[in-house]
Amino acid sequence: MIIDSNLVFLDGATKDNATGGGQTEAGKSDWIPLTGFLNPGQVGPIPIHICLSGGLQEGESLTFTLKMADGKEKPTDEGEEAGSMEVKGPVRPGGTVAWRFIPRGVTKPWMKLEFTEGSNLTSTGSVFAAIVREDLTGSYQDNTDLLIDKGKPQYQATN
Repeated sequence: MIIDSNLVFLDGATKDNATGGGQTEAGKSDWIPLTGFLNPGQVGPIPIHICLSGGLQEGESLTFTLKMADGKEKPTDEGEEAGSMEVKGPVRPGGTVAWRFIPRGVTKPWMKLEFTEGSNLTSTGSVFAAIVREDLTGSYQDNTDLLIDKGKPQYQATN
């Protein structure tokens, strides 16, 4: 997987460390700009990769909200919602969640990702989210040995 550091929303983000993992405050990424190569609404689908290093247990949930804004400079407001999705457990550690591609309703060049915890969240782990170059579905997504945590692929032993 090729990752452009300018297109990473969150990298190792947890709600316990409000300023770590690319967060500007707990559960919120900074604004990232889409380049001329990723012109929303003007090109084909733009892949997005969101994974949970610790997974989710049955009954746990996270809600992801994608926001967008217009302008030449980095936005200073909250922007407008472009899509929201609740992810419910079970999700295996390292599992990909939420969208496969940026929602078709995204038409503005600045994007921000937020996540909120649902009820009963006891799983530990972190969130990695980025706009990526290729769609990571198929055999790659089904590889249960691969875990991405803080941008580094790690291989776990399987039982």
